Amino acid sequence: MTIVSPSGDHSIQFSLLEGVPHYSVAFRDVAILVNSRLALVLDGDQLGDRFVVDSKRTESENGSWVPVVGSRASYPDSYNGCVIQLRGATDETQRLELTFRAYDEGVAFRYAIPPQEGIDELELKSEDTHFQFTGDHFVYWDDYPQARYSKLRLSEMPGHSIRPLLVETGSHFVAIAEAGSIGRYAPMMLNRSGENQLVTRFRSGTVSAIKSLTTPWRVIMVAEKAGTLVENHYLLQNLSPPSKLSDTSWIKPGKVWRSSLTTEGAKAIVDYAAANKYQYVHYDAGWYGPERDADSNPLTVIASIDMQETIRYANEHGIGLICYINKIAMSGYDLDKTFQTYQEWGIRGVKMGFVDWKSQSDMEFLYDAIEKAAKYKLIVDIHDNFRLTGIERTYPHVLTVEGILGNEELPAKGNPPKNVLTTSFARMIAGAGDYTPCYLNGRVVSRSFQLALGVVFYSPLQYLHWYDQADRYPENRYPELEFWKEMPTTWDDSKVVQGSIGSYMTVARRKGDRWFVGSIVNEARSLHIPLDFLGPGEFVAKIYAEDPGDKKQVIIQSRQVTSNSKLTATMSSGSGCAIMISPM
Repeated sequence: MTIVSPSGDHSIQFSLLEGVPHYSVAFRDVAILVNSRLALVLDGDQLGDRFVVDSKRTESENGSWVPVVGSRASYPDSYNGCVIQLRGATDETQRLELTFRAYDEGVAFRYAIPPQEGIDELELKSEDTHFQFTGDHFVYWDDYPQARYSKLRLSEMPGHSIRPLLVETGSHFVAIAEAGSIGRYAPMMLNRSGENQLVTRFRSGTVSAIKSLTTPWRVIMVAEKAGTLVENHYLLQNLSPPSKLSDTSWIKPGKVWRSSLTTEGAKAIVDYAAANKYQYVHYDAGWYGPERDADSNPLTVIASIDMQETIRYANEHGIGLICYINKIAMSGYDLDKTFQTYQEWGIRGVKMGFVDWKSQSDMEFLYDAIEKAAKYKLIVDIHDNFRLTGIERTYPHVLTVEGILGNEELPAKGNPPKNVLTTSFARMIAGAGDYTPCYLNGRVVSRSFQLALGVVFYSPLQYLHWYDQADRYPENRYPELEFWKEMPTTWDDSKVVQGSIGSYMTVARRKGDRWFVGSIVNEARSLHIPLDFLGPGEFVAKIYAEDPGDKKQVIIQSRQVTSNSKLTATMSSGSGCAIMISPM
């Protein structure tokens, strides 16, 4: 059985080889994965490994949907699919269901164990899904959500990797990802197995269920350009359940500035935020006491903060307050009471820290916390180790997550521009990433590079000025910050204009009739940026470029352009360029 995407580019083929389910994947008739095994290993041999086809039915969708917040105004959602019912080759009471889908952005499949005789409690010891590549390809490997990437051959890859995993085959780029609800499942890990082969494993423990079980989707995205995979991150949301929230009017994306743990520090940032089109001020770890101390009650406030005065002042200026809370406090105290109290105080959102991400119980705890946050109308930013699987469609108040080696890490200590330009491809396939750009901090080498990060790294909650306080920003001292002032955090369209992993990247995003462009580079180079994404008419491009004499300074220039124009951005190593384009 072969399922082909509406465009005809992607296809996934199902077969039984001596009774064992297998699949293969092709892109434009080029084999990507071949004869890859599909199996679930249950405790007590409750489910065999050899089957016959009992029935099959086809399905298709041709539509789109509108996200509450997104990188585009709407996401296309079209696929061809097939649901295959299998029964045991020797024990006909054993049943397994496989669902395959082929989208224009990639292919996906998942398992389901339906209710059946003899199985009341399921204990899934492991998932044995193989990814059999055709050669010893390069992978962009990481084994921890905040780790530095390494470019290795499959044969050189250490024992396991996390997802998404970006693979370079020579002619194509392939991403292996996980999609859909994992609230009752364990996160997927990819282990090196046989020659040119990976196999899924749980990061920790087993998976338990009563009567029946449906796994998350296993996703294979293929494109000729790595940037296309980043553009198509919404495929993970297409494979996720629609929003569970009937009212989303309270969900507001925006730009955030972290305050010192004082009332006056927060007020100073509120003043800046109100004058510069920011939406939130943030109290980070420590506002309710030492964050690693189990006795730190998340309903207490340290002496230097007058919480009600902070919230009153912020509300008066149209600014919301977001507060940090880690798993130690979330699990050690009544979370319902905590979140209800935050809502009563007037807190608008929470940043969840120390989030565990290995086991089924970790996911159950996190999803329960996400649902409680929605109950009390709190937007959510998840730190430290979680990566999105499309759940932001189901829970649109989850505006961003970390799971990224962000700007907190010094270039000299593991996050040089080359890694930033690997992360901007390999990590961002999963969706929003809370990169926490800095501006005046000593780790900043090029400020035009920093300006561009707000466009390159998509995040509906965009934390900016991470290590700075407002007193370092006298009025009109940095006119180039006009770019961040005008920059939105959600978009009507997004395009990766050009790029090479680890080397350079240009991203263009549109809100209304204005485009914002960010280019960053590792090596010194001049990039010729085509503007063919513009519509008809004439535009003014305001360019925030590196000062050739001092890369910590920004030169602002303006040019009249059309869709036929090209802009040349000349950047030294580890620098960047930001461009704001408006109609004449």
